[in-house]
Amino acid sequence: MKSLCIIPARGGSKRLPGKNIKILNGKPLVFYTLDAVIQSNIFDKIIFTSDDDKILETVKINYSLNNLSIIKRSTNLASDTSKVIDTVLYLLDEEYDQTWLTLPTSPLKLAEDFTQAFNLLDSDTDTVLSYTEMEFPPTLGLTVGQDHKLYDYDASLPWQNGNSRSQDHPTVYRPNGALYGAWTNKLKTNKNYYVGQTKGYFMPRKRSVDIDTQFEFDLAEFLLQKNISL
Repeated sequence: MKSLCIIPARGGSKRLPGKNIKILNGKPLVFYTLDAVIQSNIFDKIIFTSDDDKILETVKINYSLNNLSIIKRSTNLASDTSKVIDTVLYLLDEEYDQTWLTLPTSPLKLAEDFTQAFNLLDSDTDTVLSYTEMEFPPTLGLTVGQDHKLYDYDASLPWQNGNSRSQDHPTVYRPNGALYGAWTNKLKTNKNYYVGQTKGYFMPRKRSVDIDTQFEFDLAEFLLQKNISL
């Protein structure tokens, strides 16, 4: 069985310009994902792709592996409106039985996350994706109406009824964007990592930082600098 891993790194981030090669605790952000993927030693081929020449060159001068392909992505696959899955489907290769996706904006994942998630993708499963718990119970959410008026989001009206202790509400989970895996034939048909028989690979919140803004970048740097066990 052969497996492919795709690492897309877009150059046009507006909320945090240049984030994919921004220095995080001593090395470019994309290096954390590359290192974890390589150290897992489970992928027959790794594709790193970007529309940005500077990102591509940064990777080229630091990584030289027989199973690593560095490919320039066309601008139509790296616009503000394009989806990551479009890039995955474009690079899909049926020579490989499994196709994995991992995003460099999730730098705290480890090699062992890939190996453990890899083991979950069995013959009875179409896809695997990583998830973590929500930071706040959705049932305690609020909506905002006209004139700044606040309303309970949930039909049970927990704030009005005094049922506002977070521990009394069910734990809800969310994808954390760290890694996705699928059988290639299933992904080709479904065109989505969430379709079919899907298993989840749990990652704790402290390793589920997904960098979109300076705040998440600073949080990831804090966790790394303080040497908090990941």
